[in-house]
Amino acid sequence: MNISPVNFKGTFCLNQRDLGNKKFNKILSKKEELGMSFEVSCYTNPDKLYVHVPHKSDFDLIKLLKKLSVKYLRIDEADSLNPDDIVARMIICSNGNLEDKFLQKIDTRRLDAELRKDPEMYIGYNGANGSGLKYDRFKNFLKTNQEIRSPIIYLRKLSSGEIETHIYDGRHRFAVLRDMGIKQIPVTIDEDSLKLAREIGLV
Repeated sequence: MNISPVNFKGTFCLNQRDLGNKKFNKILSKKEELGMSFEVSCYTNPDKLYVHVPHKSDFDLIKLLKKLSVKYLRIDEADSLNPDDIVARMIICSNGNLEDKFLQKIDTRRLDAELRKDPEMYIGYNGANGSGLKYDRFKNFLKTNQEIRSPIIYLRKLSSGEIETHIYDGRHRFAVLRDMGIKQIPVTIDEDSLKLAREIGLV
């Protein structure tokens, strides 16, 4: 599974309240030396700070945290990037009105084929034609083992009878999960769009 150009061995979860500014600054001063990147919790745990480190710096960060008496939870990359676990962590996306919306697994290959019909909005392999920053940030977010907002998709039937498929929110999330080889990705969808999705074999 080639999920990142940098081989992260693991992610460290720290509590920012317990950490304090002084200890955090000492950790931050080692950012370049250890090749660390930081991720703040997005949803249920606003006090959580996630630290990603390359394989070679994993043990060095553990020594530093122990020296500073900083409590941490280490999340192994093999667990956080397990496709089955990723699918299980996906939730309904809270953007917009959630009335009549629910979580539904969609055939990834078929959805990707439909999205290709709109080349201006389509995100290719490794984030091509999209935002590299958003693509890479979501890859790192996956390693924090948090809940994942599912992409919102909607479909509409044109006067010609053709059915258009769009991702309203989560194009980069879908692209990363597609590139990981996940065959069925949960999406947020409404009843009308689901009926059309069944017509074109997405479900």
